Amino acid sequence: MSQRQQRSFVDDALSDYTDRSANNSPRGSLILMSPHLAESQELYFHQADDESSLHGDSSPTDGQLLKIELSLKAGGLGFNIQGGRDKPVRQGDPSIYISRLRTGATAQRDGRLHPGDRILQINGTDTRDVTHAEALNLFRQNQKTISLLVEPNAIAPSELSSKEKEDEVQRIELRKDKKGKGLGFNVRGGTDNPYVPDDYGIFVTRIRNDGAAAFDGRLNVGDKILEINGINVRSTTIDAAVELLQLAKKKVSLLVQKNVLQKKVKKAREGAVDSVRGKEVIVELKKSPSEGLGFNIRGGQGAEYLRHHPGIFVTSIKRGSPAARNGNLEPGDRILEINEVDVRNVPQDAAIQLVKRAGETVKFLIEKKAEELYKKSEFYNLNYDEEDMSGERGCLFRDGKRKIDFVLVYEETEKLEPPDFITKRKQYMDNLKKAQLEFEEEITQDKSGKVHFIKCHVPWEVMLFYAEELSFRAPLKLRTGVKINWSERMMKKIHLPNIFKDDVPDTPPDYFTTQFQADKLHKFLNSNDPDNYFTDTERTRVASEILETACYGNRQRGEIGISRLVNDGIYTAAYPLHVGPFELPRAYHHGPHGPDEIKLNKRQVLKEFWARWGKWYKYQPLDHIRFYFGEKIAIYFAWLGQYTAWLIMPSVLGLIVFIFGFATMESGNNRPAMDMCKFPKWTFPMCPNCEVGCNVWDLHTACSRAKHAYLFDNPMTVAYAIFVSFWAVFFLEFWKRKEVTLGFNWDVLEFEEEEERPRPTFAALAPTVERNPITGLLEPYFPQEKRSFRMYSGIAIIIGMVSLVLLFMVGVIVYKLLVIHPLYKSPEFQSHANTVVSATGAILNLIIIMILSRVYEKLALLLNHWEMHRTQTEYEDNLTLKVFIFQFVNFYSSIFYIAFFKGKFKGYPGNYGKTFGLRNEECSPGGCLIELAQQLAVIMIGKQVIGNVQEVLIPEIKQYFRKRKRGSKGDDDIKPRWEADYELLENEGLFQEYLEMVIQFGFITLFVAAFPLAPFFALANNIFEIRIDADKFVCDLRRSTADRAQDIGVWFTILESIAKLAVISNAFLIAFTSEFLPKLLYAGIISPDHSLRGYLNFSLAWAPTNTTSKPCRYSDFRDGKGTLTSFYWHLLTLKLAFVILFEHFVFGVCTLIDVMVPDVPQGLQETIKREKYLATQALASHHGLLQGNDDDFNDDTLVNIA
Repeated sequence: MSQRQQRSFVDDALSDYTDRSANNSPRGSLILMSPHLAESQELYFHQADDESSLHGDSSPTDGQLLKIELSLKAGGLGFNIQGGRDKPVRQGDPSIYISRLRTGATAQRDGRLHPGDRILQINGTDTRDVTHAEALNLFRQNQKTISLLVEPNAIAPSELSSKEKEDEVQRIELRKDKKGKGLGFNVRGGTDNPYVPDDYGIFVTRIRNDGAAAFDGRLNVGDKILEINGINVRSTTIDAAVELLQLAKKKVSLLVQKNVLQKKVKKAREGAVDSVRGKEVIVELKKSPSEGLGFNIRGGQGAEYLRHHPGIFVTSIKRGSPAARNGNLEPGDRILEINEVDVRNVPQDAAIQLVKRAGETVKFLIEKKAEELYKKSEFYNLNYDEEDMSGERGCLFRDGKRKIDFVLVYEETEKLEPPDFITKRKQYMDNLKKAQLEFEEEITQDKSGKVHFIKCHVPWEVMLFYAEELSFRAPLKLRTGVKINWSERMMKKIHLPNIFKDDVPDTPPDYFTTQFQADKLHKFLNSNDPDNYFTDTERTRVASEILETACYGNRQRGEIGISRLVNDGIYTAAYPLHVGPFELPRAYHHGPHGPDEIKLNKRQVLKEFWARWGKWYKYQPLDHIRFYFGEKIAIYFAWLGQYTAWLIMPSVLGLIVFIFGFATMESGNNRPAMDMCKFPKWTFPMCPNCEVGCNVWDLHTACSRAKHAYLFDNPMTVAYAIFVSFWAVFFLEFWKRKEVTLGFNWDVLEFEEEEERPRPTFAALAPTVERNPITGLLEPYFPQEKRSFRMYSGIAIIIGMVSLVLLFMVGVIVYKLLVIHPLYKSPEFQSHANTVVSATGAILNLIIIMILSRVYEKLALLLNHWEMHRTQTEYEDNLTLKVFIFQFVNFYSSIFYIAFFKGKFKGYPGNYGKTFGLRNEECSPGGCLIELAQQLAVIMIGKQVIGNVQEVLIPEIKQYFRKRKRGSKGDDDIKPRWEADYELLENEGLFQEYLEMVIQFGFITLFVAAFPLAPFFALANNIFEIRIDADKFVCDLRRSTADRAQDIGVWFTILESIAKLAVISNAFLIAFTSEFLPKLLYAGIISPDHSLRGYLNFSLAWAPTNTTSKPCRYSDFRDGKGTLTSFYWHLLTLKLAFVILFEHFVFGVCTLIDVMVPDVPQGLQETIKREKYLATQALASHHGLLQGNDDDFNDDTLVNIA
């Protein structure tokens, strides 16, 4: 980059100071400023257009008072003030003083005001005892003239000088990287082209993200460079300074004076009294009988459109209207006068009445581009610091105290919305106000129109009421025990370092708790801190409850709740805020301070210690997840983490089984496949695969497929299937213990039994109320007979959809039958016909599965809503069952067909079984198990790959188009927190996440005998899945309401059912689909040497005479007439006996495990009793609570239960 290019990066933040027009100063320039600028209260000001001045005849003497009038017009006054009751220049002196005059501005040209003058009155208002802000507001009332009463020379100008500390001087050493990217910063200034008046120094004006300066973190925009490699550059040209920087080969040593630029700018701007003004024009419009004037307005006194501005602004213009045809009126213009009546500080209604009462022609005095100019002014920016608003400050109201608990959003575009939308929003907001919610509104302009953000805050008194109403838990005493994972405890015992543990900062405190009671508030911990007593998740829960139960129309029609409003398009979104950005501070990894010294917000902690790919092997910070997202999301990730960890053992053993099969592929255990390959060609002529056009084929051509079948069908498979059956039961049993422990630690152990209330939607739509037999309270009620009718109707629809799935499965079978026959007739494809048809059939089946899944999920959601389930748990459990039953059939029907039905009804030559006139499918020479493994691999792995790609790409694509639609400038366009979160994707819950994992659990348990590698692929997928899901929740999705949950709900029942079904499934797979038992029986009672020698020939029957054109063979245990042999019946007996023994043995051991392993750990049982005792003592009416016995209790009982 040339020196001229380096100087081209200009920091316009000094435009005000260097006599440039404020109109050229970019809105984003404050990003480069010191944080102290956010406290200043000045505005940009124009150089006065009016050259005339009100000079006095002579300067007054000290002590005399002087009355001065200055013309405002479109220009600024051009001076700054200091002082006020809150910011006194001298102790005990509340006076307002002139601190600075701008060269060439109105006040300086007038000549009567000087630094040190005391302002006694502004426009007749006494200013001897006002605050600094009050004085500034008097200047900003948009008067045409300003009248001042001043006392000249009341204070020495030197007393008004800044009392800042001496500038910090720091030595910084930077190293150029090996790629030669340079130091990564730009400079301006020097004696030949000063960047700051009266200062010839070299200033840093830009830091690039990829350079050495950014990685070092100590050099900032606004620093002044004093020395370069020991050479003084305080008074040198910019070219000389740049040359010194470029001459440095590997490193450069800089002596810098910190924050010089920011301090100069602050001093120049502090107390400025002017505001940006646009050009004033007169616009005359004639009313149209049908359209009126054709433009909309916002703002006015009492209903500000822009913060701290009472003006009335044009927001949109209807196409083809009088305003549009005139061409002089634009969105963003401000109306100053209507028919010569001043409307600068009047309510909007008053302005509308002036227009209505006017005649056919209305004359407006308009300030052009007023909205744009005001947003560029420092007064707007410094009260609305967007860089700060993107962080934790953006989660508060403008007062910096009240928290934003929820945000409602609606858009105002050129397309007119239905009139009832406005009415319903108004009624909804009125009802929310009755519920005592507090609001602030922010309005932004994007590409398509205005976006309204309504920030909601729940006051303290309302929080207390709902905390008791929603059965919140209140803290009694801090738990001091340390929670340790099982693996961590094991490693500690054998003295191994635990690489899985991570030191996550800001661990949430853990308390003994009891149910909240407002009248006992003083007995709970931290109750003397109302601002922080309730957590963010609790506040959003209360806000969500109020928003979901507020009515906006006819209650009987279900016009209630924010969810319905969003679904109907009346609002476009509703969400709680993230606590700040997820991006880490630049200095966290590359700055001069260690990471421990830099404070991260909760979202950044989760991003760094959970959602980052480098943490894939670390324990998940479950307490942090729960504290930020709530128990429902946290318990999902806890289950997913434990499930993934438990997959390690079956994955390793599955690989061993597969490797064993590969290593012994050519051993005696695979003698039939070896015989097929080694025997001369046409040793085994096989009967035609179709009745018309197919010829006899040689079994030798199926050699390769038969050998590969052994990889999945070998003697180790049986032992592995038994192991996985036990593994599934052990996993679920230990998850129950983990679940109970988490439920206690997170205060949700008895949530469903005692605390869960009716769903807001149910409460709104229920036609009657009845008394709860347990609590005795009146609650919404829906008649059971009506619900039963709806439930049965839903069952009928589910059966219909399941039938549709089976119909598609039959269609795939027919496709395979239609395709395989032409392939059998082709010499080129004959040997690969089974492989091609199986693969294409599996892919076609996967496509049908994915499409039907989407369709049915939407249908199930509508059905579930119609059925009117009382609680959220009931609602979700029923939805889960509906979808899972369908998805079970959808995903597993084709697999069950291959595993248990294909080839079982093939018949024999002369008597083939047929479907729709087509010959039934047969298993390939290697057996159906290899085809089953192929189908499992395609569906399971394909589904996982597609799912992960969708989870990664779809959010990015959606966000790209969302930002493009709104006209966002990209990542560099820093936005307030509420606006940044609006651009994120809606959180659609955990249903899809659970469903994906439960379907996977079925794959690795139901058919593990056919595909031992399934657990390995599941483990590999889940390692990615955890981080993909974590990154999605932290970075890509809006924060959801922190719902509570004590367990994984009905998913556990489904998992238990799958585990039990897996025992039966694997028993039948080994018995009826695998070649294990036929080979075992042959070796035991037929083979002379108890080997598999001759088994291939034994397993092939000759076709009955006169049934084929040539003698040929087929796979079955039949004699020459097609009659089943005695070996077949012995084998069938063995198969049935094996199934019975297998399932009885596994079920018996599993039942014994269930009885012997308690669901609640012993240590936890004692801790639960302790908490109940503390609750009883704490809420007792006598004194001396929580005393005496506490010392006898050791919180270390918590150590080994997590």
